[in-house]
Amino acid sequence: MSTIVTAPIDIVKTRLMLQRESKLDGSYKNGIHCAYQVLLTEGPRGLYKGGFAIFARLGPQTTITFILCEKLREFVGLKAL
Repeated sequence: MSTIVTAPIDIVKTRLMLQRESKLDGSYKNGIHCAYQVLLTEGPRGLYKGGFAIFARLGPQTTITFILCEKLREFVGLKAL
């Protein structure tokens, strides 16, 4: 669920950062303008480009975090959630 919410924000952030690095004459004024331009030119699916890559990174990370949390709770004598 978090990937669905954060993917558009990540796309906007990445495009703004790439724009700054390439030193192009500001095609995006700010984050809202960037999101608006992506929606106009690429449609709603444009905001979710790379969504699978984000999930592929966050899925294992979240799984490891929960397993580690449960093992630490068990180690200190607390019940698992």
